Amino acid sequence: MSASASSTPSRFHNWLRLLVFLRPHLPRFLSGQFFGVLNALTSLALMKGVPKIWDSVFGVQGASLSEVFTLITMVPVIMIVRALTSYLNTYLTSWVANRIITDIRQKVFEHLQKLSLDFYSKANVGDLISRITSDCQQAQSAITTVVNDMVRHPITLLTVATALLVKDWQFSLAAVVLAPLCILPIAIYGRKVRRSSRLHQESQGEIVSRLHENITGARVVKAFHMEPYEAKKFGETSYRQFALQMRIVRSVNILSPLIEIVASLGAMAALLYAFQRGMRSGDFWELLLGIFFLYDPIKNLSKLHTTIQKSLASTDRILSILDTVPSIADAPAARELPPIRDALEFRDVSFRYDAKWVLQNVSLRIPHGKTIALVGPSGAGKTTLLNLLLRFYDPTRGAMLMDGADLREGALLSLRRQIALVSQDTVLFNDTIRNNIRYGRMDASEAEVIEAARRAHAHEFVLHQPNGYDTVVGDKGVKLSGGQKQRLAIARAILKNPAILLLDEATSALDTESERVVQQALDELIRGRTVVVIAHRLSTIQRADLIVVLDGGRIVEQGTHAELLARDRLYRRLHDLQFR
Repeated sequence: MSASASSTPSRFHNWLRLLVFLRPHLPRFLSGQFFGVLNALTSLALMKGVPKIWDSVFGVQGASLSEVFTLITMVPVIMIVRALTSYLNTYLTSWVANRIITDIRQKVFEHLQKLSLDFYSKANVGDLISRITSDCQQAQSAITTVVNDMVRHPITLLTVATALLVKDWQFSLAAVVLAPLCILPIAIYGRKVRRSSRLHQESQGEIVSRLHENITGARVVKAFHMEPYEAKKFGETSYRQFALQMRIVRSVNILSPLIEIVASLGAMAALLYAFQRGMRSGDFWELLLGIFFLYDPIKNLSKLHTTIQKSLASTDRILSILDTVPSIADAPAARELPPIRDALEFRDVSFRYDAKWVLQNVSLRIPHGKTIALVGPSGAGKTTLLNLLLRFYDPTRGAMLMDGADLREGALLSLRRQIALVSQDTVLFNDTIRNNIRYGRMDASEAEVIEAARRAHAHEFVLHQPNGYDTVVGDKGVKLSGGQKQRLAIARAILKNPAILLLDEATSALDTESERVVQQALDELIRGRTVVVIAHRLSTIQRADLIVVLDGGRIVEQGTHAELLARDRLYRRLHDLQFR
């Protein structure tokens, strides 16, 4: 068996898994299907009623004016019922469809929040955005459109076909013989649709990724005059997606014309049959209406296969996220970690990203209330130590301890509740200054927010903003300077009031004046806390209780500033390079 054939059952199983999103909305969905069934039955009513009206009006059957009037009024009554049931079926189904989109996106987004940092380090941002937007749309279409059509159209098909067989089984069987000719193209084009849809969705992710990179890197693009190059790359991706889209359009839309051609041939055959049989006009109209009402169900049911095929690629991409297991998660019997009292400890810790060892046999004790500085060349492993403290990753070998307890045995929330991070790349959200300070403690009062801003030396500049604390800072805080963003990050950490503070190059990107103000804010922040600092500017860490020098993933020196200078080793060389 081929790989594609063997994977089809599992892919269809994936599609069925999405039906779980239909379950909470089943009453509304079933109501929509009930009206769909009523709508299907109106086709049978019209098929049986219109020929009688035809014969009565045109004198084929002797009928009085009152009888004709009664028959004629049946048509608008049936059409009103048909229109009302069609509206309710469409509205209720669309409500469920759009709600399912929302539910799927929310579920995927919530799961993304649970995934570990290693997932994001390998993921493509544009591809993730595409999965949450267009892939969810495709999957929703498969759930509601397919299920809706599978309920309503078979009922129309069954009732009308039965009526046709009762009326004239020979004519009806001849019509049924043509049905396989309608179904034949489905098998041919369904496989093409599935393959093209998968490539199209991947191309959509690539477009979003290119947009994201270009917009966020606009300054670099313009500085290096790479606009033509970026436009060329985007054009190649866009036109590749266009070609894939048109391949899908060709495969999907060729089905209806083929079915119409077959139907026209059927109509021609029906007229010849009626002529040879000497059939009455009313009987012929009944058969012809029956064939007409069979057309729409057959056409829509023929598209179900291609709709499912289009959605399978999107379904796989959505479920691949939902099936991703976080590499960092609470152990089954994880316990709450109490507030730190004694020390943090790295005990013979080694760590690697994929095959590359970043830390090797690191042992370090950080007493509570002390300030520890990590220095060393780029790539020495400093940031990795902070990532391990936050449990963004777990050690490959060895253990991370808090007051003697292995961090892997504690609840993640109870650990991260005690830690605040201030990094060089300050992350502010496109929200108000108030909410950016509150981030991590959204229940803080207005007075607490202002007090945190004062202690971070941010209150004064906030008051000069157009709307004060209600000023929206823009994407990534674009409306603020580097020093202002950094002080808001410090205010956020102050408001959280953590026992452990991690500072990752918190002042390295600032000018001298901004660094002075931010350093004052940091001095306010570190009082009475366990502080781990990464700094390339050695002037900012000279007062640290302990300076740890790393090189090649190992601790090569540790001591105070004066002790390390006296040893005349790596720290002294780094110091001399900066201060000369």
